[in-house]
Amino acid sequence: MADLAEPLLEESRMGDLQLVLSEVVSNAVRHGSSAAPIKLAITPKAQFLCVQVTDSGSGLAPRPRATVPDEHGGWGFFLIEYLTRRWGMTREDARTRVWFEFDF
Repeated sequence: MADLAEPLLEESRMGDLQLVLSEVVSNAVRHGSSAAPIKLAITPKAQFLCVQVTDSGSGLAPRPRATVPDEHGGWGFFLIEYLTRRWGMTREDARTRVWFEFDF
């Protein structure tokens, strides 16, 4: 990932990208099936990187304030919301894809 992102991002942004990616991949590991692989796709666009992490987990039902941390944690979605241009989740063929756009 660093090989693709380094020429496109300022050095000061690399840590933010690594943090967001680690949050999304950690969720995929935690909530996906160990029998199915996690897929990672990183696509450079004109002004941002489009990152997709796909796993075999059941996903989550979006709800208001889903990105607000509470006493049980929940800082991951808060950080993703704060550090990315936008993000979302889709379900397709019994797989969950979390995607985000990260500005250069």
